[in-house]
Amino acid sequence: MARPLTLLGCFAHPDDETWSVGGAFALLVPKGVRGTVWTATRGQAGQIADGSGATRETLAAVREGEERAAMAVVGVADVEFGDFVDGEVGEADPAALVDAVGRALERVRPDVVVTMEPGGVTSHPDHVAVSAAVQAAFAAYARAPREREPRLYYWGVPASQLARFREVAAGQGVAVPEEGEPFAPRGTPDEQFTCWVDTSSVAEQVWRTLQEHRTQAGDPLIGVLRNGDRWREVFATTAFVRVHPAPLPGEPPEASLVDAFATGADAHG
Repeated sequence: MARPLTLLGCFAHPDDETWSVGGAFALLVPKGVRGTVWTATRGQAGQIADGSGATRETLAAVREGEERAAMAVVGVADVEFGDFVDGEVGEADPAALVDAVGRALERVRPDVVVTMEPGGVTSHPDHVAVSAAVQAAFAAYARAPREREPRLYYWGVPASQLARFREVAAGQGVAVPEEGEPFAPRGTPDEQFTCWVDTSSVAEQVWRTLQEHRTQAGDPLIGVLRNGDRWREVFATTAFVRVHPAPLPGEPPEASLVDAFATGADAHG
């Protein structure tokens, strides 16, 4: 019996997986795709929202539990953490980071791998370092014989969506940091995306997933989503850039991360 199709998300911090592949998991796991996540840190340098019950000493354990609970909402039980320190991944030994990602790839044997675009979406050094490590580890992984040719995608925020979010946030009196400021969101030109996934049918599920990250609930940008149920719009579409294999000239956009393996239209997600 063939192994189930497997999707692995590789990121730096708990909650990165929810923003990026939460919708894809919500669509694909019920259709038999195995969802898995590798997170480099336990988010021990993150914020601590009032009422979350976490302290600086317990935050790593709490955030690990939050990520596991969040992924359970979309049917993902295989969640693994690296031993890197939040806020210090960018300064970690690159070879050690690549090795850690490589071990995760060999354990999971994914058919599809997703990480953040090279700029890290917010230019966070941890995001950038993990993205680079995934690229390097995937290149080695893809060279070995595999049952199916593995595929690598970047997750990013379309520039049009970011512009719309800035507009909505401004209407609520919330200033979104401009590009160039620390940890400011950065948009990727819409035309660079090769895969547009309609996640509108699972937007509420993704929102519930995000709410499991209770320690992060004080982020003003999450408040923007909460106000007027703006999360419906934000989580209606998720976009990816296929890195390997590179799209052919004129190839139409994909509607799913597993389009290449689909035998029918019901595999979309």
